[in-house]
Amino acid sequence: MTLLITGDSIVSAEAVWDHVTMANRELAFKAGDVIKVLDASNKDWWWGQIDDEEGWFPASFVRLWVNQEDEVEEGPSDVQNGHLDPNSDCLCLGRPLQNRDQMRANVINEIMSTERHYIKHLKDICEKVGGDMILL
Repeated sequence: MTLLITGDSIVSAEAVWDHVTMANRELAFKAGDVIKVLDASNKDWWWGQIDDEEGWFPASFVRLWVNQEDEVEEGPSDVQNGHLDPNSDCLCLGRPLQNRDQMRANVINEIMSTERHYIKHLKDICEKVGGDMILL
């Protein structure tokens, strides 16, 4: 899944779990922190910012805010992607993001997928409970 963000938009995500860094270019955060997502071109690792700190973080550790206002940030991100950085042990993947509509579509698809899993679990629960029910 490729998530796309326009260069002039701010996309925020909330940390679901703490992330302790394993490499010097990773972004550390605690559950509940709000991260500005600058690059989500790689499905597993995103580039983000908290205050003045920037770095890579696992996409699975955050939840995107679905209804975000269109805001313009001054100056584009200078994230460099698709190369080995000699100053770190990190391979920078992907390319800058360009399309906010595509990102919204991907968020909707993720929500739909989550709902399908939820319905499946509810169905399983109902079948198990229904088989054990005794009518009085």
